[in-house]
Amino acid sequence: MKKNKIDFNFVSPKLDRRDINFLLNNILKQEIPNEGKYTREFEKKIAKLLKIKYVVATTSGTIAIYLALKSLNIKNGDEIIVPNITFAATVNAVSLAGAKPILVDINKNDLLIDTEKLKRKINKKTKAIITVHVSGRGSNILDLKRVAKKYKIKLIEDAAEAFISKKQKKYLGTIGDLGCFSFSPPKIITTGQGGVVVTNNLSLYKKLLQLKNQGRVGSSNGGQDRYESIGYNFKYTNLQSALGVSQLKSIQYRKKKLTDNYLFYKRNLIQNKKIKLFEFDTKNGEVPLWTDLYCSKRDELHKYLLKNGVETRLFWHPINYCKPYKQSFDNLEVSKMFNEKLLWLPSTLDLNKNDLKKICLLVNNFTKKYLQ
Repeated sequence: MKKNKIDFNFVSPKLDRRDINFLLNNILKQEIPNEGKYTREFEKKIAKLLKIKYVVATTSGTIAIYLALKSLNIKNGDEIIVPNITFAATVNAVSLAGAKPILVDINKNDLLIDTEKLKRKINKKTKAIITVHVSGRGSNILDLKRVAKKYKIKLIEDAAEAFISKKQKKYLGTIGDLGCFSFSPPKIITTGQGGVVVTNNLSLYKKLLQLKNQGRVGSSNGGQDRYESIGYNFKYTNLQSALGVSQLKSIQYRKKKLTDNYLFYKRNLIQNKKIKLFEFDTKNGEVPLWTDLYCSKRDELHKYLLKNGVETRLFWHPINYCKPYKQSFDNLEVSKMFNEKLLWLPSTLDLNKNDLKKICLLVNNFTKKYLQ
C-alpha cells in the first residue's frame, strides 16, 4: 500500500548548521565527549534563563522525575498523586522509585489535574504531588502549591512540555519544590534525549548531584572517591550540552513561533461543541508547545488530515486505560469523556502562514462536512 505524502509534520526538531558546527568544533575536536564543562555551561544558562538557583542535567525527563522523587527520600509504600492524563513517563518514574502512583482526574477546561478531586486522595501515605503542565499550561500551579503546603507534602512539576512557559511572571518548573524538564526531539529545544531537574533548595541539589553520580560526593578521581549513598550513572554528555547551548541562542524565536502558530489556529479554525481548541494564556506568559484540539470524531479527522498530507499526533490514552496501571474509570469521568477525542495539530517550528492556512482549510472543510 502506497503511503500518503506528508507535507506537514506534527513536529520536527529544528537544527541548523550552526548547531552542527558548534558541536563538532567544540567537542569532537577536543575529544571530551563525556559530561564536563559544556554540561556546566548548559546548566548555568538554564539557571539564568529560568531564574532558578540550581540545575542538574540528566539523561532524560523521566530520570529527572525519578531523581526528584529519590531526592525527597520517596520509598516503597509511599503514594504519589499524578494526573490520569499524562505521558507514561510520569507514572513510570513513580514506579521506578518504588512508590505507588495515585491517579486523579483532570479538569475539562485545561486538561490539568483537578485540584478539588486531588484533595480527596490525600492521606497519611501521600508524600508528593506531581503536576503535569500539559502542552505548556500551568494555570493550577499556585493552587497546588497551597494544597501541598496545607497538607505538608511535596510538589514536583513535570514541566517537560513547559520550558520557558510562565505563570504570574514565574517560570513553570520553578514554583514547586522541584521542576523537571525534557529535551527530547518534540520539545522547544532538543538535545536528542536528556533533561534537567531544577530547585532552589541547596540540600535537594546536593542529593541530586550525589544520586546521579554513583553516590559520590566531591571530585571523582578513582581510588579516593567518597561514596556516601547508593547512586546511579545519569550523566549528561558534553555532546548533548553543546547542542543545548547552541539551541538556547534561538529560544526567543522558538517561543514566538510556537505562540504564533497557536494564535493563528485560534483565529482561523471553526469551533463548536464538536470541535474546539484548548486555550493558552499567552498574554501572561504561557507558551503553547503544541496546539491541542478536542474533536468528537477525532479518528476520522486524523485519517482525513493524514490522507491530505497533514500529520497530527493522537493524544495519550488515560493512564488507567493502559495495561500496567489498569483500573476502572470510577471517579475519572472527564478522562473517560476525552479518551480518543484529543489530538495535537502540527506545531513544528518550520510552519509558515501559507502552511497554517492550508491546515486550517482542511480542518474547517472537515468540520463543515461532518461536525455541524
